[in-house]
Amino acid sequence: MAAFASVAPVGVSTFAPDASLSTRRVSVVAAPTSSRSAARMTFSSGNPSGGQTIDFSDVDVTDAGAQFSGMVFTPDTADAPLSRANVGFSQACQDAVNNQIQVEYTASYAYHAMFAYFNRDTVALPGFAKYFEEQSLEERTHADEFMRYMNKRGGQVVLKPLAVPSMSFNNTDGTSDAVYAMDLHLQLEKFVWAKLEEVAAAANADNDLSLADLIDDYLQEQVAAVKKAADMVAQLKRVGTPHGVWHFDQEVLGGEDAQA
Repeated sequence: MAAFASVAPVGVSTFAPDASLSTRRVSVVAAPTSSRSAARMTFSSGNPSGGQTIDFSDVDVTDAGAQFSGMVFTPDTADAPLSRANVGFSQACQDAVNNQIQVEYTASYAYHAMFAYFNRDTVALPGFAKYFEEQSLEERTHADEFMRYMNKRGGQVVLKPLAVPSMSFNNTDGTSDAVYAMDLHLQLEKFVWAKLEEVAAAANADNDLSLADLIDDYLQEQVAAVKKAADMVAQLKRVGTPHGVWHFDQEVLGGEDAQA
């Protein structure tokens, strides 16, 4: 059971538990109405000398509210606003993100075409087919992530036509088509890197910390992607024979598992 103490003087609030329990009293002295507060809160437990005091007498209430100067609440009266979530997401940054969505979809489309080529019965390199199918899905996933981010920030997604690079696999001597595809892969990854840097530049120009932080993660991932593609181009140039390409397909790209 808890019992309230007798009525306290004006400006002082007290509460005491039942007498059978140890006494714990909280006193709050109201501040004067001047801008310089003299509020004092005393907490005591059982013995008056054991209290702790939090003194706000030196707090300048006027200065404390200065950071909110000029902040005005305006009711939302728009019938169909472009966004209610947009907080400082500039049009320049939105344009950069939309361009990146186009780049990611373009890379995905190109990789899907490469998957289709290596999956043909006359080519029959299942490891290459599996690898480029995974690359296509990864780039498409990136495009989806950028679209979701755009909506989260209150921007507008604008999908653009795809600019698919010209691809030719005419020289199918058992090595050149594989090297050609992997070299094209390397150039696409470098292209994605360059476009990510453009988004980063737009974010830095507008001091958009959220977008800059997001793009930094993609740039670090892209560093690894470029290095991996460059390594595979070098390795394919070393194997140099149709059997070497087949072995690369089976062992490095997991063609045996893909075929199963």
